[in-house]
Amino acid sequence: MINKNILTVLILISILSVGCFYDVEEELYPTTECETVNMSYVNDIVPILENNGCNSCHGDLASLDLNSYADLKPYVDNGSFLGSIKHEDSYRAMPDNSPKIDPCLILKLEAWIADGAPNN
Repeated sequence: MINKNILTVLILISILSVGCFYDVEEELYPTTECETVNMSYVNDIVPILENNGCNSCHGDLASLDLNSYADLKPYVDNGSFLGSIKHEDSYRAMPDNSPKIDPCLILKLEAWIADGAPNN
C-alpha cells in the first residue's frame, strides 16, 4: 500500500507538471488589427485589386478596365466601386459570383476613398 504522503506528493507533482506552463498571450490570441492609415494607391490599393482577381477580369481588354488609377477613379467617384465591393443592393456584387473580400481589405479601400482616393 502506498503511503499517504507519497500519494499526496505524486498528485501535486502531476498537477504542477500538467497545469503549469508558460504561454505567450500574443501567440494564443493574435491580434488582427487592420491598418488603414495613409493608404496608398500603389502600395495598398493595387495589391488588393491584383490579389482579389479584380484586374484579371477588369483588365486592358475588358469593357470595364480597372488596371490604372485613371480607369478606376470614375467608379470610385460615383460610388459604384465601393458599392460593388461591399455587395450593396443597387450594385453588382464583386468579385462576381464570390463572397465579399476580406473585411480588412474593405476597410482599407474605404479609408483610401475617405482620404480622397489619392493617386499616390
